[in-house]
Amino acid sequence: MLNKNNIFHDLIVEVRALTESHDPSLLFEDLHTDSIDGEYHFTTSKKTLFMMSRVIEDSLKLHKKRCTLYSGYQELSRFKEHSERYAKLASHADQIFIIGIADSPIEKVADNVHVLTKNADIIRENWISIIKNHNIHITLIAQEVPSQKHHERYVGFYTNSKSLTEKAVNILNEKNILSDATISGKQTYFNI
Repeated sequence: MLNKNNIFHDLIVEVRALTESHDPSLLFEDLHTDSIDGEYHFTTSKKTLFMMSRVIEDSLKLHKKRCTLYSGYQELSRFKEHSERYAKLASHADQIFIIGIADSPIEKVADNVHVLTKNADIIRENWISIIKNHNIHITLIAQEVPSQKHHERYVGFYTNSKSLTEKAVNILNEKNILSDATISGKQTYFNI
C-alpha cells in the first residue's frame, strides 16, 4: 500500500491512472490534461528503476553542459559507491544535485556537484532521478513500499513529460529540499 503522506503519492497515483486507462480522456475530470504531454510508464520493477536511472544519468552526455540532474539517495552513504561515476558525469552536466540524509561525510565530487541534505528525510522513501533543461525533461519517481520480505519494493513511473517533470521539481522546491540550490558564485556543497 502506498503511503498517502509521501510527497510524490499524488503524482504516482496520477501516472498509474494514466497508464491503466487505454482512453485517458475518461480521466480528464480527475487529472490535469497537461500531464499527457509526453510518454509515461508505470513500473514496480527494481531492474527497470536501475536501468532508467542509468539512462537518465547517461543522457547528460548527449546534452553536454545543458542539463541539470537531480538524484535522490536515501542516505549519502549509498551515494559513496557512485561518486566516481558522478565525477565523470559532472563534466557533461550544467549542475548535479545529490539529495540524501547526512549519515556519512562525502568528499567534494566536482564544482558543479552539490550535496543537499536539508529536509532530505522527506524523500527517504523515494527513488528520484530527474534531468531537465528548457527542452529536455526526463523523470523517474518511485516510492518504496514496506514489504514483509527482505527485498525492497517500489512503485513508480518514468516519463519524458515536461509537465510531470516540472511537477516533480516543484514538489522538491515546495518542500524546501532544493532550498540550498545553486546561487551564481555561491558554493552549495556541505561538509557533513
